Amino acid sequence: MSLAMSAPLPRVTSAWNLLIESLLAEQDFLGHHIHAALRREHAADRPLRFGALHKEMAGNVVRLLSDALTSRSEPTVDGVRHVQSAGESWALHGVSLDDLLRDWHTGVDTAVAYVRETGQQLGVDDGELLQFMEAAHTWSHAAVVAAVRGHCGADVERANADGQRREAFVRGVLFGTLPSHELQAGVEAYELDSAAQYVAVRARLGDRNHQRKLEQTLGFDQHGRHSDGLCAVVDGALVGFLTAAPQAETCAVIGVGPRRALRQLSESYRLASRALTTMQAFGLHGSRDFADVCLQAAVVGDPDVGDILRERYLEPLSSGDSARELLCTLRTYFACDMHVERTATRLFVHQNTVRYRLARFEELTGTSLRSTRVVAELWWALALSDLGA
Repeated sequence: MSLAMSAPLPRVTSAWNLLIESLLAEQDFLGHHIHAALRREHAADRPLRFGALHKEMAGNVVRLLSDALTSRSEPTVDGVRHVQSAGESWALHGVSLDDLLRDWHTGVDTAVAYVRETGQQLGVDDGELLQFMEAAHTWSHAAVVAAVRGHCGADVERANADGQRREAFVRGVLFGTLPSHELQAGVEAYELDSAAQYVAVRARLGDRNHQRKLEQTLGFDQHGRHSDGLCAVVDGALVGFLTAAPQAETCAVIGVGPRRALRQLSESYRLASRALTTMQAFGLHGSRDFADVCLQAAVVGDPDVGDILRERYLEPLSSGDSARELLCTLRTYFACDMHVERTATRLFVHQNTVRYRLARFEELTGTSLRSTRVVAELWWALALSDLGA
């Protein structure tokens, strides 16, 4: 790179011109000086592979110094492009924005100190040095804006790419479509335990704020990762897998499948999806294992059986207030584990009233509530009626 000036300088003292000539001759040394300062600052915490990035930053600081020396009215297009590209490079290498800004200021401060010290040795007027330092910090601000723009843009692209890779892996695990080598690669990349058992989860998704809250409820961080699992948005739902079912209280709707190995998680995911569908149909909330809602799942999944049972047990009750009373009594009776006294207490009626209504049901349907089969089929018919089917 060159520090050659493209516009006349307003400073005309011989000492200042001598400083310019000295810096032109020592620009490579200045770049090495800045690079060394960055290495010293990060000797303990920055891997050696970032040495190339430090060299790039040192070059950009020297380029900025050129702008300050030539007193341009605005930064050059090439200068801004170089610094913005540097911001992108640091983001793609996983360097945080805080580290980028800290290193940039270290480089600028090192360069300014070097110029000030050299100028004082050459007898440059303090006023001229002050003008230079003001110009250097002005261009530094413009460069920082460009670097941040580049870093943030690349950071967003990287996050999107990471999210797409994670979504593809989660989808492949839950759908059972990943080849063995890709599954193993994902296990290593996401530091999963290939020998562990996992439960699949599928949750109803609302707006984006709801998604973040739901991820936190399930224990996932902002990148969809958990110490024992992963999640992603797939087909409009938040899905994933964990080594343990979520325990947090929530008003969200979360279906959970049985524990399976990673290679068999497609079965767990299928049942988690059925659990979610069942919960939505019955208006249930919270986190429910498929085993908790398997009977309701059967009601939702087999409408032919439901139609027959509804015809057998509900249609003979006709309609009107008396039918509604009978249905309410039957639902309460089952909710109270077929205990007449508790049913009467919950309905605020006499026990004999409950017994009369149950007998009336048996009379209208020609069945007996002492029959296990009748009780099971009636429960199914009532559950279907609760769905509004």
